[in-house]
Amino acid sequence: MQNESDRLSLNEFRWQFNAVQGRSCGADAHLTHDAGAELWVRDGRLMRGPGYETIPAASRRELARAGAILRLRRAGRYHLHASGVVDPLGRAWVLSGVSGSGKSTLAYALARVGWRVLGDDGVILELTARGVTAHAWREALWVSTDLRHEFPELSAFDSQVVLNDARRRMPRAMPVARSAPLSRIVFLNQGPMDRVAPVPVVEALVELVTQSAWVLIPDADARRHLDALREIATQVPAFRLTHSPRALHAIADTLLAAA
Repeated sequence: MQNESDRLSLNEFRWQFNAVQGRSCGADAHLTHDAGAELWVRDGRLMRGPGYETIPAASRRELARAGAILRLRRAGRYHLHASGVVDPLGRAWVLSGVSGSGKSTLAYALARVGWRVLGDDGVILELTARGVTAHAWREALWVSTDLRHEFPELSAFDSQVVLNDARRRMPRAMPVARSAPLSRIVFLNQGPMDRVAPVPVVEALVELVTQSAWVLIPDADARRHLDALREIATQVPAFRLTHSPRALHAIADTLLAAA
């Protein structure tokens, strides 16, 4: 009888994302974690392999996260490295950029004034007949207590800071949303001056591919993934926001002005 590993041995592609190694063939994938565990993505389902239940919880979450992203990809829902928020009018905004660009900080600043959170470090995008929908990627919103001079309430949570985190972050529970129509894509940079500028479609596509690295896995869903990102870049207006600390308390007005 053919085992699971044998079924992926032909025409497979090997890849790695942080501590997760993948072997993809067609629409199927076999994932292993450096901590010593396996997970299968087959026929749109996740199947736990040896070691999954016994590895450290953080490693298990990382492995499960990779599996979930591939499973959603099969269903036409694509993970974007971004924070997501929903404004008071029910429109979704994604704030995308490299680590340290201010995604979580700005999402927290918006949540403090009544916006709801879709995700801290990830949002799921889906093309529908009505346009683009942003779905929640449920993770805690992580905020640095070094921002206590801007957000005084953070001083009360010093005991929740994660040990050995150079950014002195802690999880904060804020009002959440499940999904909303995507209104704008905002690419973030930090700088000394505050500036909002429109981003051309081609540049927006490049940014989306960069922040949705799973599109680079050449499996059966790769072309559909790239086509979806191209369509999203075409349909949804994109802006580049360069922001300074002064922008934190005016970020809602800044974004709404761009709408």
